Amino acid sequence: MAAAMLLLTSCEVEFSPNAEWKEIPVVYCLLDQDDDTTWARVERCYLGEGSIYSYSGNTDSINYPAGYIEVQLVRLYNGEEQAVYTFQPTTVDRHTGDFASTGQPMYFLAGSSHFDENCTYDIRVRRTSDGSIIAHNKQPISLIIKDPEEKVFTRPNYSFNQALNRYTGTIFQFKEANNTCTLEWPALKNARLYQPFVRFYYSVDGDTTHIDIRTPSLLARDRYDRYTMSYQASSFLSNIKAQLKDDPRPKKLVPKVELYLTACSEDLNAYMSNIADAGNLDQSRELYSNIEGGRGIFAARRTKLYRWFPADSSILPNPPGLAYQLKQLQIGF
Repeated sequence: MAAAMLLLTSCEVEFSPNAEWKEIPVVYCLLDQDDDTTWARVERCYLGEGSIYSYSGNTDSINYPAGYIEVQLVRLYNGEEQAVYTFQPTTVDRHTGDFASTGQPMYFLAGSSHFDENCTYDIRVRRTSDGSIIAHNKQPISLIIKDPEEKVFTRPNYSFNQALNRYTGTIFQFKEANNTCTLEWPALKNARLYQPFVRFYYSVDGDTTHIDIRTPSLLARDRYDRYTMSYQASSFLSNIKAQLKDDPRPKKLVPKVELYLTACSEDLNAYMSNIADAGNLDQSRELYSNIEGGRGIFAARRTKLYRWFPADSSILPNPPGLAYQLKQLQIGF
């Protein structure tokens, strides 16, 4: 990642191949108050003499030596430093590739006591030898906040009762106009991009498993206090078929779904949008970064907000229940 970032950003930078060596810190850290551990990845990129292949297999080409740096999370209240938390170093395995694939240095904060939704946060990387700050975020970031009085999802909010011939209760089913099911959720403070998805459960040989049916992302709008996204039965079922078509085992519908809401802040949205555009032929733009003294991203997200719903288990063909529609797919239900 660090090497790719250097290549993509070097197009507009004039440099001498024999210039004095200079390290550039690269920082990645996302804050999610629903996580039980906060992780930070800090590496470095720089220009070295000779071919990149001569040092790409050296772990120290991108990793700081043990004890060389210290990573801190700073909690601020009304702009004033309230608490400082020091990440603990560890190593994690990574995928093999052209670069060294030994354990990768990572930094972590266990627990969630450092999170306070009334506060903002900074990250800083200090050189331990002299205590100097070599990288930090440009502006404090805020957490993404859900109104505690609001449900994660306020729709679906209907159920069709055959005996009463009317909608009642709450269930995930395709009974709206054009055979759709609409999700609705309230706006989250500080969120810029949303993506809900449905976790669909089924069982095989008595074991329950699931697949995720995702939707396109939605940008937040200042004037919106609620958002909706509709699943159409045909595309929902096609997605299930595409994911399960290579599994011939008999399957059984588990009559429940979980609706998840994922969201991220403006900084992370800008970074992801920039990364998505990086594959085109126009390489005149730098990759987005909000790290001062280096490159990278420090931002907020939420990925674990969810609400459980019973799923339509009707085998009736008219109107077609979910269990009936699954059977028509001929993939084991």
